[in-house]
Amino acid sequence: MTAAPLLGLINGWPAAAAVLVAAFVGSLLMSAGLWRWFGGRMSRERCIRPNYRGQPIVAVSGLLVLIAGSVAVAITAVVIVSLPQGEWHWAVHVPGQSVLLARSPDSATIAGGIAALVLLGGFGWLGYRDDTRGTPEHLTAASGFAGHLRQSLRQRALTTGAQKALGGLVVATVGVQIALWGDPGEVNEYADTESVDWLRALLHVLGPGSDPDAMWSLAALGRGAVIVALAANLMNLLDRAPGRATKTAVAWWLVWLAPAALLASGTFRSFDLGPDTADWAVWAGVAVGAAVGLLRSELAELHMQGDTGVNPLGAMLGMATVVTYSATVEWMVLAVLAALNLASERWSFSRIIDAVPLLRWLDRLGSPYRSN
Repeated sequence: MTAAPLLGLINGWPAAAAVLVAAFVGSLLMSAGLWRWFGGRMSRERCIRPNYRGQPIVAVSGLLVLIAGSVAVAITAVVIVSLPQGEWHWAVHVPGQSVLLARSPDSATIAGGIAALVLLGGFGWLGYRDDTRGTPEHLTAASGFAGHLRQSLRQRALTTGAQKALGGLVVATVGVQIALWGDPGEVNEYADTESVDWLRALLHVLGPGSDPDAMWSLAALGRGAVIVALAANLMNLLDRAPGRATKTAVAWWLVWLAPAALLASGTFRSFDLGPDTADWAVWAGVAVGAAVGLLRSELAELHMQGDTGVNPLGAMLGMATVVTYSATVEWMVLAVLAALNLASERWSFSRIIDAVPLLRWLDRLGSPYRSN
């Protein structure tokens, strides 16, 4: 067997693998360092909540995920733009794909970076409000979206949970719009003119791009936004035990996203993957890495990320899925996420996990307070 097939197989992988690993490890080390240096300063009354055992611990350590993730997204966006296009932007557009190619690769990367920061900041802020101003679910009748809706109707005011759900859908819509159709590169064209029309420039960042089928754009936008919002909420539903949401996020990224970024290169160009696959695999890895950096101390029950951390984590994974796969796959993912979110209204994920030996073992792995 000659080396030629093997060389063809890994053609295009080095840059992707290097950036994927560096982004993941860098954000991991950053969040771990932030907890070590600033964790003690987060022990304030409004940041403390009882955990599943009733022990008061820091409940908003997800703030460190937001900081580490945002810094890492900005750095990796600069790195990606500086790489030769042949080493990074491999995939070609396929029919039915949500992602449009009206922009240059660099402009698409910048738009994606902006969208990632919007998701991190928007979902993180909504989660922080719920963590610090909302009443813990075990002390109220509100559980899940249906519970928050019923309580909001009784109180004639939206609960923080309902505000988070509705606000999350808005943030998801803005993020998907920027990532798929926004063109920050056109801002420079307006800035170079004698009379700068900043409103028109902003509309090009947020606008629908040059897709000739506006209704298809609207359908793709709605589908993508719902996927992102449901993914964020799913992570919230799983965040009922130390490290559970982070472990799920690691599995999602390793099985579903990171391989896709590598398969889009070299001899695998025939795969139906989006042109921004590698970008979003990296940024999802940034969010996952930041969460993993807090995993050891989270399993030791020194803190919990809260909605502040797990909501943007889920949103980033959902957005990466939207950008990576075709419309057909998106509909399948949407159906699965909707089914899981609806199932949580009736069944307890914790009971289901405890009933399956392998899931129970993985769920409690590394936790000194939860024996298998």
